[in-house]
Amino acid sequence: MSRMSDFEIRANNIMTAIEIAEHRVSNYGYSDDPPEETVSRVIGMFITWLTACEEARQQVVNGNASFTRNVIEALPVDDDPNWDTCIMPPSNSTLKERAQALWGIRVAFTHGDGDITLIKNTQNRQFAINSQSQLMGVSIQNNKIYLRETVCHIAIRTMVQIRDVLL
Repeated sequence: MSRMSDFEIRANNIMTAIEIAEHRVSNYGYSDDPPEETVSRVIGMFITWLTACEEARQQVVNGNASFTRNVIEALPVDDDPNWDTCIMPPSNSTLKERAQALWGIRVAFTHGDGDITLIKNTQNRQFAINSQSQLMGVSIQNNKIYLRETVCHIAIRTMVQIRDVLL
């Protein structure tokens, strides 16, 4: 196993901080906002950061890049069986499906605090809706995405795999 990149180390350190967020909010936060919702929002911000990092990397590599065009559309529909295993246990969804789900989550949280009805782009809305079947730790209740800590590891490993595949 190779040494973790600076990106992966930073992402895992942020994930470690997220893991204590619910405890901190439960014990020291304001009771008017449920701790689970606060944690979901923090994870939404984390996924926004993860996707922004890759979009920025694509900007350096490809100039006028976008996540949908230079990441999602660049990924093959089916995973290559020769790719290194990045997620254990292996995910039930393909790398492309996980990238779409992460993008849908990013759009849901940046456009409407997780509310999928506020996503105007039909494709992005569908990515957000599909995220609950593509990523463990994602659920939708009353048209709002809720995220649990379990999605963080999958999100990090998905972004690491995207970096490997899209060099």
